[in-house]
Amino acid sequence: MNKSIRGIIFCLVAAWALCAVIGHSHSHSHGAEDESPAFKYSKGANEKYKEKREEQYESNYDLYAKAIGSTIFISIVPFLILFYIPIDGTVEKQPLLKVLLSFASGGLLGDAFLHLIPHALMAKDNGTGHSHSHSHSHSENEHEPHDMSVGLGVLGGIITFLAVEKTVRLFNVGHGHTHSSDKKKSDDKSKKSNKNKKEEIKVAGYLNLAADFTHNFTDGLAIGASYIAGQSIGLVTTVTILLHEIPHEIGDFAILVQSGCSRRKAMMLQLLTAFGAISGTVISIYLQGSGDGIVSSLILPFTAGGFIYIATVSVIPELLEGSNKLSQSIKEILALLAGVYMMVIIAQYE
Repeated sequence: MNKSIRGIIFCLVAAWALCAVIGHSHSHSHGAEDESPAFKYSKGANEKYKEKREEQYESNYDLYAKAIGSTIFISIVPFLILFYIPIDGTVEKQPLLKVLLSFASGGLLGDAFLHLIPHALMAKDNGTGHSHSHSHSHSENEHEPHDMSVGLGVLGGIITFLAVEKTVRLFNVGHGHTHSSDKKKSDDKSKKSNKNKKEEIKVAGYLNLAADFTHNFTDGLAIGASYIAGQSIGLVTTVTILLHEIPHEIGDFAILVQSGCSRRKAMMLQLLTAFGAISGTVISIYLQGSGDGIVSSLILPFTAGGFIYIATVSVIPELLEGSNKLSQSIKEILALLAGVYMMVIIAQYE
């Protein structure tokens, strides 16, 4: 019995010793290999990280190049078309200019009500998970507060543009009365009224530029986000925005000419608004589309309010002045409807 116990103990000790020797030799034999993978792993990780960074830089560069190229394309094409628009500030071209102004007002109103506001509502719904399919039935969500952010954004745009125009007019009037005597006021009364009227029109033109800049900014956001989603989506978005921009830019050009700008100055100012689209594209790609919905839901309704203000307060009153010919009035109304219908067609294919 003692021999058997001793044998068992001896076997156990021998087995333990054998395992220890094998384990030590295994760790020793693979010690260099253990160190080598660790070293290789750290070096390989750095190399893979560098390769990944280089691939990311290349993909981002390619993304920026395609998106900015599309943005420049939709800015240059409408600009080139302006060379063939035969209007200027002369009296002879006033009938044609008013027709284009009617087209511009229809485009602005159609853009606001059929493009900007619906897209702002869509962006808001996508951000909050809300849906308009709930209708107005009495349900358990009856007491849920109504989302007024888009409506407030539109009203904010209208009120802001009104405040800016009022402020500019006040400064112009104050400047006009600073260095003038009572005699000079009475002598130059008619000249000042004409000058004030001209200044008011110029304010409307620059307000339209500001609205156009923000509108182009949202277009740039859309192009950048679409190219992030895929090249084919980016190309489709580019074509859609181009078809939308051509009538819009023609209308803006007519507004600037009516505001007192020369053809060349109006075209250069229109070209400057392209920087709004480029900046929107760059920001959208830099944020990788993460802030696109939030930014769009804030900017779109504000821009829509600006367009509504310009069309109803600045452009349409110009159409009512000196409107004493039936044929000219019919042309202007048809042009306004054409501007709206153009936005209807574009909105259907967006």
